[in-house]
Amino acid sequence: MSVTQTSQFSGKPARSMSAGAPMKSLLPLVALLCLAAPAHAVDERYKPYVPRPELAGSAKVQGAPAPANLLILWGESFRAFQPGVAISEGTGTLRVRVAIEALAILVHKDNPLTCLTLDEVKALFGANASWGAAGATGAFAAEQVRPLMREERLGEAAFFREAVLDGGALPGHAAHYPRASRLLKALAETPGGIAFLPAGYRGEGTRALQLSERGACVAPTQANASRADYPLSRFVWLEGQPEDATLAFFDYVLSQQGQRDVVIAGHFTLPFVFAAEERRKLRLD
Repeated sequence: MSVTQTSQFSGKPARSMSAGAPMKSLLPLVALLCLAAPAHAVDERYKPYVPRPELAGSAKVQGAPAPANLLILWGESFRAFQPGVAISEGTGTLRVRVAIEALAILVHKDNPLTCLTLDEVKALFGANASWGAAGATGAFAAEQVRPLMREERLGEAAFFREAVLDGGALPGHAAHYPRASRLLKALAETPGGIAFLPAGYRGEGTRALQLSERGACVAPTQANASRADYPLSRFVWLEGQPEDATLAFFDYVLSQQGQRDVVIAGHFTLPFVFAAEERRKLRLD
């Protein structure tokens, strides 16, 4: 992630921009993300971000962990408010909870299964798997499993590999799609399909399965992820130094606009009680 804007944020060097220019570069990304993202409301107790026109310098931050698509969106959105601040990679003494990442396991709407264990999910993403191996009966038992996934650079693949594949390789036979909207459309047309996406994404003709880790089947809802009941969920963390530009970036992320970015990227907002703790820790209020 090295930026004046690079790596996880944009992959391109930063440049001097007017206040309106960053918003133009942000619009295509926001449009693509909004195609599949739901309109979850952000807790009204989150305050709007207040720009600081005089602020300049570099905000040195790093996901610890954080999904790449969300880091990109936060970086672009923040620079629309603070064009004088560059964003660069940097660890630090501050470690802040900023959102919740949860992955949904999605299938075709006609798939008869309702719940899988993580071991079953792992097996279904293996080569030559059939749905009968996970308990499907009737004609669907012989249906070949067809994995679909977004491009690995968008971030959720790292979490999936860690939590489901025990750090192993992603399936080489999976069909890849550049956007969630295209993946969801393909899944709706693929009876044997299976995919993983940020849990905020949904598409017509598809549905999310419940997952079981310790016996009970749990749906990928914001409430279940916030309580850590859903197996494929975790906090999104950022690291950085206690410097003015970095603190301003944290202030943005823990604002009404920053949490709206979380929703747009398909993730779950940080429960406000946790956000209030983080803001007090950072002395933002």
